[in-house]
Amino acid sequence: MNISFDETVKSRLAALTKNKSADFVLDFDHTLSRENVGQDCCGITRYRVVAVAKGQVPTIFDGKISSNFGDIFYQKWGKMYLDETMQIRMNGTLIEIMGAGELIAPNIELVDFR
Repeated sequence: MNISFDETVKSRLAALTKNKSADFVLDFDHTLSRENVGQDCCGITRYRVVAVAKGQVPTIFDGKISSNFGDIFYQKWGKMYLDETMQIRMNGTLIEIMGAGELIAPNIELVDFR
């Protein structure tokens, strides 16, 4: 599996790591939420790329996706919601994740939980 970040999103991720290194996870089921969020039928309601302290990725994120910004950790059980090749890119003012020919999520967040 592979994720390609466009230059705008890569620069935002780089800004997050400018003064403090981080690992990144693709959190799609609120695992890292600091809020109590109700689940819908499938549990996938908000995709986020989350910065966590370097070397402290929670063990529940048991898979890695290669990217042009380094490895992105994710939960293997959610692979069915992802494509082998994905792009995370700016679309106007929103960041979206595209799969092989179709939109996976129209508005994802970049979050820093360090």
